[in-house]
Amino acid sequence: MLTFVSAGFAFLIGATALWTGIKQLRNRAVLRRWPTTPGKVIERGTYQPYIATATQSAFRYAPLIRYNYEVNRQTFTNESIHPKRMQQPRHGTKKWAQAQADSFPEAVLVHYNPQDPGEAFLNETSRLLLFGLIAAALFAFLFGVMLLVTR
Repeated sequence: MLTFVSAGFAFLIGATALWTGIKQLRNRAVLRRWPTTPGKVIERGTYQPYIATATQSAFRYAPLIRYNYEVNRQTFTNESIHPKRMQQPRHGTKKWAQAQADSFPEAVLVHYNPQDPGEAFLNETSRLLLFGLIAAALFAFLFGVMLLVTR
């Protein structure tokens, strides 16, 4: 019975992660087609994104980059480094987050949503990260299938 539950759990986790990975690859393809415009960094620093945890961790700091950009003679301000549709802010120590924030130049290239120019980001989500998610999902999925078949 325990093997059946373990197999089902691995199968479910793998299938869900596989679906998520493929969906995010499609999202990435759509986001790559967004137009770009020059932007200017107006603030650098760190902040603590909300992460539901029971204890305070030293690894809860994220880089803060606030930037201005112009679309159709209208100025926008944003602070998304990665597309919010795909990726939560990366976080680590305060020193790491500050180093990340300091690594951005004054002039940045902003990817913006043509239907809603207030939605923007600076860096695409890595394809390697998404392929890693898909590979791990396939492993979990196939592990679950193997447990079910060999039972």
